[in-house]
Amino acid sequence: MDFDLLNNVEKSTEVCQKHQIPLFTFKGQTFCPLCQKEENRKKELKRVKEQFEKHNRRKTIEVLEKDSIVGDEDLWKVDFKNYVTDNEETKKALYQARHIAGEYLKADYDFNTVLSGVPGTGKSHLAMSMLKAVNENADPMQSCLFISVNDLFRLMKDAMSNPESKYNELNMVTLLKKVDLLVLDDLGSESSFKREITESSEYNQKILFGILNARSRTIVTTNLSSDELENIYNPKITSRIYKGIENHIIKFTDKTSDRRKKIKF
Repeated sequence: MDFDLLNNVEKSTEVCQKHQIPLFTFKGQTFCPLCQKEENRKKELKRVKEQFEKHNRRKTIEVLEKDSIVGDEDLWKVDFKNYVTDNEETKKALYQARHIAGEYLKADYDFNTVLSGVPGTGKSHLAMSMLKAVNENADPMQSCLFISVNDLFRLMKDAMSNPESKYNELNMVTLLKKVDLLVLDDLGSESSFKREITESSEYNQKILFGILNARSRTIVTTNLSSDELENIYNPKITSRIYKGIENHIIKFTDKTSDRRKKIKF
């Protein structure tokens, strides 16, 4: 405490109209100690509230942008408005995706969603659009996360030889377990890049089971059918994927062509 400053504080002949106590003067400024105390308290409460809101935003709506693992950066540009509907199948898919996103706005509404079918039909586009819709409109705010499964396992593998990496198993599994709404994009791609479908590794399956077993609100995109998923994953994993997916399946067939044009040479 600076006693020299206190020596410059003098009691005034004026009285605080609010508290009915004498005012004080300091360097020509008149003040009420109780009013000053209340003002300081307000400032402290405002600071605490701002810190809480900042923390809450980081744990909810900022998770999508800051913690997602997106293989294709163009996915950040997508939304429902720029999804191209060029046939009845894509029109139905867009309608379903919008409707399901609306259901996910209810934080206590637990179910999984599967978008499946041929590559290049916009499954990832719709999944990201669903996340964005929930991220922007949920009240109270929800944490949404988009994860490219293949990139997830690549980063986790790299982290094994890099102790400083944030993509270690503990961090990633903890994050994917706790977010309110998770997209696992291109499930099955991590098992093989060959034409034939092979069983996913034991390590990958252990990680996926740990995540899915702890969750009840997950959106999965995959190029595989249910039969193919069941060929490469343990039944415990597929049973977790199938939780609540009745009426929450968006399936593409060869009626919808690959939007990623093939180049012949």
